Amino acid sequence: MSQQVISYADLSIINSALRSISSDMSGVHSELGTLNFKQDQLESELVKLAESFTDFVEADLKHKALQLAETRQGNLKQDLQIKFGYYAEVRRMATGILQGVDTGVVSDDTLKFTTEEVMIKAPGYWLAPALVSLAAWVRNDKNTTEKALNEALKRDDYKTTLFFMMVMRRLTRNDASLKWLERYFMHQNPHNLDREFIIILEAVTTGVFPPASKQLMMINVKNWLDQLTQSDTFINEQKSQWVKFFEALGPSSDSKYPLLEKFSPNWSSLDNSLKEAKTHELLNSHFKSIISSSADFSKGVKVQLDEILSLLVTNFDDEELPLQEQVRFNQLIIQMDGDKSAAQAVMDAEKHIFDEQVDFLQLLTNASFNPELSGASKVTQALAVSISQPWILESYDTFTAQSRNKIPQNIEISIDDFKASTKDGSEENELLKDQEIFYSKLLETELKKLSFPYAGVIIGILICLLGLWAFSLHPIVGFLGCGIGGVIIWSSINNHKKAKKQIIENIENRKTKAKEILRGCLVESVDYRREHNIEDNKAEQVRQLLSSITPEDFSSVSKETARSII
Repeated sequence: MSQQVISYADLSIINSALRSISSDMSGVHSELGTLNFKQDQLESELVKLAESFTDFVEADLKHKALQLAETRQGNLKQDLQIKFGYYAEVRRMATGILQGVDTGVVSDDTLKFTTEEVMIKAPGYWLAPALVSLAAWVRNDKNTTEKALNEALKRDDYKTTLFFMMVMRRLTRNDASLKWLERYFMHQNPHNLDREFIIILEAVTTGVFPPASKQLMMINVKNWLDQLTQSDTFINEQKSQWVKFFEALGPSSDSKYPLLEKFSPNWSSLDNSLKEAKTHELLNSHFKSIISSSADFSKGVKVQLDEILSLLVTNFDDEELPLQEQVRFNQLIIQMDGDKSAAQAVMDAEKHIFDEQVDFLQLLTNASFNPELSGASKVTQALAVSISQPWILESYDTFTAQSRNKIPQNIEISIDDFKASTKDGSEENELLKDQEIFYSKLLETELKKLSFPYAGVIIGILICLLGLWAFSLHPIVGFLGCGIGGVIIWSSINNHKKAKKQIIENIENRKTKAKEILRGCLVESVDYRREHNIEDNKAEQVRQLLSSITPEDFSSVSKETARSII
């Protein structure tokens, strides 16, 4: 009797242990089926987190750069006002004095008092004694005229010469104007021209100077072009700047292809290539605007001269250039919403505008890029573009060729570790088959990782055998042993089937989602290539437009003068 009690106790302990083992193994097999899925989810979430963090850092840097630029912009403008504020007042006064001389409504005493006050308040500024000399000349004070003129020439011979050359022509003193023009050309070096020369080029070619000045201008400009174009150095420098200008003019991203942006590893190259392709339309509008703005020259000669002279006396002085350059850079940062790289790209394209002295070819390029910053008018910009047309066209061909060479031949796609590439999105059937094979192999690999529960089955079989052996001793014990063994075998196999089913369902879900994403990427690839081709084909329109530009197209330049210059 005691032996039976002990036997029942031993079997109870074994039974409890076996149930515990069976339960643990069931949990293990269940977890194995979802482990890889959770790992994939974790990796995906980590990638999203890293991308979000990168976007956050970039946005934060732009926000800080924007705030800093706005602060600096205000400080720089204050510095300009403090250091050179009176220069601006002198420049405004110069225009008023010229108008007063024209109309004769300003008394000699007023002119004398005003100009002498300017002389005191703007020490070192060339325009102050120039105005004193002009006022003295109006009232026939020869002694003061000569003294003030000598002082103005001493402070800045070049600008004083330029100023009186324009004033004498305005007052129809043709002989005096021509003499000042001859003196002006004595200052010129085609390798180091002041920024204002482009205005004089326009003034002579529009006929606001005496007829004899055209011959003088043509001789000098033709010699300069021949001299500078003999060497490839100067032409290549202008070509390089034009290429940079074209590159900086590209539009910003519009997030038109969200799936490619997310699932294409070479999206950055694709996006940059599309931006450069879209640049053609912007350039077409840019040069059309220049041509159309220069087509209406109905103003009289006197009004044209007023505008040219106004530009001369209102341009900022060389001393102001460093601060003006900083103001421009911070202004670009604000316009680009804190994107310093984009602002710097535009600044690099414009940087030569702020050079105090440049060669003749550079002067034309400055006026073509940004006439306002280079101190020229829209008319001058059109003339500069027309003279620069040969190397602008070559630069555009270079830009187009470089852009086309950088077009990615394939659009790479990476979805859930499935990697593929498409040329134009037309390989949908092939890629879907490849994706199907990928997930079939993935399923096969994942199922291989799921091992058959041999341990549980063997334990169950051993318990069944033990139960059969015990059946001869005690039927109840034998029956219980066989039952427990059978339960363990069934539980192990059933858990294995469940884990296998979960893996299959997981892979099927991933495959379904990946297939939808792949189809979406291929649709966007088709749209991308179509848009890229449309934008790239616009290059021919730009090239035809540039090829058609000549100085003879502008009514402000006589055909005879244009042919002589070019």
